[in-house]
Amino acid sequence: MSTTSNVRGEKPELTGCRVLVVEDEYYVADDLRRALEKCGAEVIGPIPTLDRALPIAESEDLTCAVLDINLRGESGLRVAETLQQRNVPFVYSTGYSRTSIPEALKGAAHLEKPFRIEELLRAVSQVVRQN
Repeated sequence: MSTTSNVRGEKPELTGCRVLVVEDEYYVADDLRRALEKCGAEVIGPIPTLDRALPIAESEDLTCAVLDINLRGESGLRVAETLQQRNVPFVYSTGYSRTSIPEALKGAAHLEKPFRIEELLRAVSQVVRQN
């Protein structure tokens, strides 16, 4: 799996990466999916609900994940806990600040909405390289 940037540094190369996207806002989810796929990632999802995301987080072979914290009124932090137990890195993509995340789950990259898609791609590339 390669995670290097292309020659001009425009986008990371994520070919071979399996990225779980947990996001309940349709347009945001679709933008994330398309951007990750353009970088070569295989996107699992987008998954809009906690009850659908948890089984995938528990069992799928994943390179990393992009997680929204509020999933239709339910906490996406349960997905973060599951991924952390499996040593699967993740990036928060949320409207919540870092202070709303429990100390045990603060090690992940954190992007507050609104953010530029390039920021998310850079964060995903970084967590993949570090793992």
